[in-house]
Amino acid sequence: MRKVIHGEIYSEDFSRLNQLVADWSSAYRFAFCRFQKDKLTFNDVRNQAKIKYQSLNTRQISDAVTQAEGLYLRVKDKKVIFGGRKNWDKLIKEELSKEEWKNKRDNQMYARGDIAKKGNPNIRVGNKNGDFYLRVTIGNRKFEKYKLFIPDKFEEQLFYLFGLGNSYNTRLLRKDVQHYRVVIDYEIENPKLVINFSEGIIGADINPDRVAISEISSDGNLIKSFTIVNNQIFFASANKRDYEIGCVVKQIIQYAFDRNKGIAFENLKFKKEFENQGRRFNRIKSNFVWKKSLTLLERKCIENGIQYKKVNPAFTSIIGKFKYQKIYNLSIHESASYVIGRRGLGFNEKLSLYKYPSEIVKNVVLDLAGDRTKRIHSWTLWRKLRDKATLTALQTRMSNLKELDGSVCYEGENPSGKVVPPKLVKGCLNV
Repeated sequence: MRKVIHGEIYSEDFSRLNQLVADWSSAYRFAFCRFQKDKLTFNDVRNQAKIKYQSLNTRQISDAVTQAEGLYLRVKDKKVIFGGRKNWDKLIKEELSKEEWKNKRDNQMYARGDIAKKGNPNIRVGNKNGDFYLRVTIGNRKFEKYKLFIPDKFEEQLFYLFGLGNSYNTRLLRKDVQHYRVVIDYEIENPKLVINFSEGIIGADINPDRVAISEISSDGNLIKSFTIVNNQIFFASANKRDYEIGCVVKQIIQYAFDRNKGIAFENLKFKKEFENQGRRFNRIKSNFVWKKSLTLLERKCIENGIQYKKVNPAFTSIIGKFKYQKIYNLSIHESASYVIGRRGLGFNEKLSLYKYPSEIVKNVVLDLAGDRTKRIHSWTLWRKLRDKATLTALQTRMSNLKELDGSVCYEGENPSGKVVPPKLVKGCLNV
């Protein structure tokens, strides 16, 4: 598990550090272009960078090339604007000077930790008489020291890092003329589990503006269900949205602690390539990052020793709507969270419809599926039910099996509840 510490350094004169950061950023861009345009290998790119950027030491060059290779593997041959497209557009419109553009483009530096040296050779955190400082390697065995300011909530964590003697990575981000942000991350062992699934599970269905929660007993029965609504996750700015996501995740974790139950949530995956699927979907995909919410929830589960399980999201809403929504009087999202929780406990949802015998429902859907000689997964049957509901424009509820197949009669139309040929029913009515 990775832990992160945030801090800040201050100085009235950052001239030497600014030059180092500018050289490193330039090497980072140079290496990326060699990967993208020339398709060179890692060693070839590093050798060329060593020749071009002699002001950087070998490890600083390797860090820049490593970061560039990671960026190339993510974007491949897509166009990348270092410094941001918005700032580039401002530069073109002369709303931003060249100097300001360079400052925004050359504004960060990254240094990897070293396991052998138990720290970070190029950007090292030190402690003298209880005061933290940052020692940055500039040139050949030349160093610059800056006082490091750490918020109170991170001080204990930083002392713990010193006690471990582990390696750590450091990133510098220019904030303004006199300040740099400092981000330190390091790896620790995962805490031991203190909460598991022995007493049940919490199912969470995450949506753009709300999170549905279902508390489920160990035998799969629903105990309680509710929804956490937060519209600011969808409409707020980036920083505010991150804060609101953190607040919602904190509520879920606290509820799991109070109920002594693990958490199950969907393992959602989205295509990396952006596709225009309408204004609303594009806005949801751009402004609400499912991955960020799920990643934060997973990380908090690990940090707090809560057992979690990521389940396949297939047909959770469909199953919840047709099978549990009417029984427990739930919303569509709460019924989906109930299915997610049951799936986390290992329950398989057999095909059924509220107030109808499962055998009759299965026979009707199997007729829709076609060939009965093949073994069909239960999800295939749920897909047929979903597709039929879509074709008949039933997006909310399906209360009668006639909506699946109008050629048969069902429970409520004859005392036995068995399927009766329509001709026989018509004949009885004529008599």
